[in-house]
Amino acid sequence: MLGALRGSGGALLRGGRLAAAPGARLSSSAGGYILMDYGYVEGMLVKRAPHRAAHLAHWQPEFESGAIRLAGAYSPAEGALFVFYGKTREWIEARAQTDPYYVAGLVTSVKTKEWSVVAGADFSSPQGAPRDYATSCGLILL
Repeated sequence: MLGALRGSGGALLRGGRLAAAPGARLSSSAGGYILMDYGYVEGMLVKRAPHRAAHLAHWQPEFESGAIRLAGAYSPAEGALFVFYGKTREWIEARAQTDPYYVAGLVTSVKTKEWSVVAGADFSSPQGAPRDYATSCGLILL
């Protein structure tokens, strides 16, 4: 059986996954991870239709740059969760206010929180990010 190996930043590598060593963080000093939670109006699946293409285009640059690591609507579509990396809460909140869903009144709340990753895949590097796979499949689900 293989033991744990030390990775960069003091993280322990176990079975190809990172688990943070005590006191270690798996985020950059440039901002780390921020979660953004959207609340949606009732009937979002129908109401979003005329705004969906513009909404996806709005967030596409952040997806392509790697600033958005994961994003998607809850099921049922009561809201959505975005995982950002390397952006500030203020930047994310300001950008959310220009989202076509927000402008159209379809977003009822925007909440952001800093998130300290202590276990799981390290999405701070392109090799760890699922966006390469999602992009190759043509997926962007918000």
